[in-house]
Amino acid sequence: MTTLGTNRIKRCILYGQLIILLFAFTSIYPQIHGLFGERGLLPVSPMLECEEESVFQCRLPLLRFICNLFHFSPSVGLQLFSLTGVCLAALAIHKPECQNLVTFLTLYFLYRTIYEAGGVFMYYQWDAFLLESTVYVAVLAWFDDGPADSVALFSIVALLVRVIFMNGASKLLSKCPAWWNLTALDYHFESQPLPTPFSWYAHHFPPFFKQLATIAIYYFEIILPPLFLIPVIHVRYVVFFCQILLMILTMLTGNNGFFNYNVIILLVSLLETPRVPVGAPLLSALVFGKLGYDLAHRMPVKLVTTEGSLPSFVLNLSYDTFQKLAIYYIDMIIILTALMFSIINAYTVLKGLGSQARVSKIVHVAFVAACVLLLNIYGSVPLLRMDEKLAQRTNENPMIMSYYKIANSWSVANPYGTYRHMTGQHGRPEIVIEGAPNFDGPWKEIEFKAKPGSISRRPDFVSPHHPRLDAQMYYAAEGTYQQNPFFLSLVYHLMQNTTEVVSLIENYPFKNRSEPMQFVRAKLYMYHFTDIGDKNWWRRDFQEEYMPPFNKGNQALMKFLVENKIINNKKSQFVNGPLGKGMKQWHRLTGGADLIAFFTSIIVLLVIRYLHNRLHGNIEENNGHNHAHHHGHNH
Repeated sequence: MTTLGTNRIKRCILYGQLIILLFAFTSIYPQIHGLFGERGLLPVSPMLECEEESVFQCRLPLLRFICNLFHFSPSVGLQLFSLTGVCLAALAIHKPECQNLVTFLTLYFLYRTIYEAGGVFMYYQWDAFLLESTVYVAVLAWFDDGPADSVALFSIVALLVRVIFMNGASKLLSKCPAWWNLTALDYHFESQPLPTPFSWYAHHFPPFFKQLATIAIYYFEIILPPLFLIPVIHVRYVVFFCQILLMILTMLTGNNGFFNYNVIILLVSLLETPRVPVGAPLLSALVFGKLGYDLAHRMPVKLVTTEGSLPSFVLNLSYDTFQKLAIYYIDMIIILTALMFSIINAYTVLKGLGSQARVSKIVHVAFVAACVLLLNIYGSVPLLRMDEKLAQRTNENPMIMSYYKIANSWSVANPYGTYRHMTGQHGRPEIVIEGAPNFDGPWKEIEFKAKPGSISRRPDFVSPHHPRLDAQMYYAAEGTYQQNPFFLSLVYHLMQNTTEVVSLIENYPFKNRSEPMQFVRAKLYMYHFTDIGDKNWWRRDFQEEYMPPFNKGNQALMKFLVENKIINNKKSQFVNGPLGKGMKQWHRLTGGADLIAFFTSIIVLLVIRYLHNRLHGNIEENNGHNHAHHHGHNH
C-alpha cells in the first residue's frame, strides 16, 4: 500500500496547525474589546492588579510586561498579541524555514495569554485542545528534520487516542439517560449551542437512523481509538477514514469552533508511522477479523422490531459493565502507548547513531524523547482519572495533584468530553433581550450574530470562527441572570450603547442616540425546530421572565457591576500611550475589518505565490524535457 513519507506528513501537520492558529487569532481579534476590553463585558484589567515585586509572580506576566513596555491598555495589548499571532503564523506559512520550535512556542504563549485573560469566553474545549496540540506540534517542528520526527508523530497519535476516547467514554460515564437510551441525537441537533442549516435536516431523520448514528459514535470514539496505536498501515487507514467521516459529519451539523478542523489536521499523523517490518497483512487480518466478530456477535446492542414501524435499538449494557470495559481500555491505551514509545524511541536512537550528523541528531532525539515522555505522563492523568477509584487515589495524593494542576494550568493535561450531558429534551432555552425608550414601549428585540433569535432566521455556518458572546448566551439560558455576571454587564452596556459591546450584536435597534435605550428586559423562550413544510426554521414558546425590566440608572445593577469589578471607577495603571490610542482608534474606525482584510490579502498572496511557483516549475520541467529530447535526437 502506498504511504506518505514522514517528511510529507510532518509538513502537512505543521502547515495545518499554522492555518488553525491563523483562524484562531483572526477569530478572537475583533471580539477582544467587546468581550474583555476596558469597556467590555468582563474587563481583564482587574486580573492585572498585583502588588508583588516581580512581574512573574502576578497573573498574565507577559501581558503586564508588554503593556508596561509600550504603554498599552490591556485590551490593546491583547489585540497586539492577536495581530502578532496572525503575522507570525502567516510568515511561517509563507516561509517554511520559519516553521520551528521557537515559532510554535511563541504562538502558544500568545494564545495562552489571550486564553487566560478571556475567562468564561475562552474556556472551550477547542481552545484548550489548540494549546495542547500546539505544544505537541512544536516538539515535532524542532529546527530540522530527523529520525526523532517518528517519536514526535507518535506522541500526536497518542494525544488523539486520549482525546477521542475521553470524548466517547465520558458520554456513557456521565450516566446521562439520553446517551444510554440512544436518544441523544433526538435532541442534540436542535439543542447544541450553535446549530447549522444541516442540523435542521439531521433533526428530522427517523429515530432509527439517529440511534444507528449514536451507536456509530460509540464505536468510532470508544472502540477504534486504541487501534491508532497498532503499527499496521492497513488498520491505520481504516481508522483514519472513519474518524475523518465522523469529523466531517460533525462539522456539517454543528458549529464547534476549530476543534474538528484541528483534529483532522492531526489525524494525518496516522498515515505513516510506525509500521511493522513483516507480517503486516496477517496482523491486519487478525485485527479486522476481531473487529468483525465483535461487531457481529459481541456488540451490546439489541434490535427491537415493531410491526408497522422502523426497528429501534436498545443498549444492552449496564453502567458497571461499561465502567469495567472503560478501565480495561484505559489500561490497554496506557500499556500500548508505553510499549510503542519504547520501541520507536529505541529504533530512532539506533537510526540517529548511524547518521552522519550524529551529535545534532542525538540532541534532537534526546529532546523529543524527554518532551514526549513528560507530555504523555501528564496527559495520561486525566485519562486515568476517568476511573473513579484512581481519581479518588490521586485526589488523596498531594504531590500528584500539585504536578497535575500545574500541567493542567499550562493546558498540556486537559480532560476532554463534549456534550456528555444532554439538556435539550424539552427544546433549547433561549434568552431574548428586549429594549425600549420608555417603560410602556415599544419593546424591540435585539438580534445576535449567530444564536437563534428570529424564528424565520436560518442557522448559519460560522466555524472555524467562534462568536463567543452568542455561545455564552446559550449557557446563560440554563441558569439565572444572577449567576452570569457577563449578562448583567451586557444589558448595562446595551443601555449605554457602548460601541465595543454593540459591535458584537447583529442588530441593535437603538443606534440613533435621539431615541436611546432606557429600559431593558429579558424573556426565556423554548425553541424547537419547525416541522417539515413550515416556512420558518424555528418555533418558540414563552416560558418565563428571565430578567425583570431594568432602567438605565438602576442602582442595584450599578452596585453589582462595581462590586464585581466590571465597572472600575479607579484609574488603571495601564493606559494607552500614543501608539495604543492609534491602534484602538484604527480598530474602532474599521470595526475589526482591518484584520479580516489583512487575512484575506495574505490568502490571496499565498494562492498567487503557489500558482506562480507551480507555473514556473512546469515551464522549467517542459524546458528540461525538450532539451533532453533535442539532445537525444542529435545523438
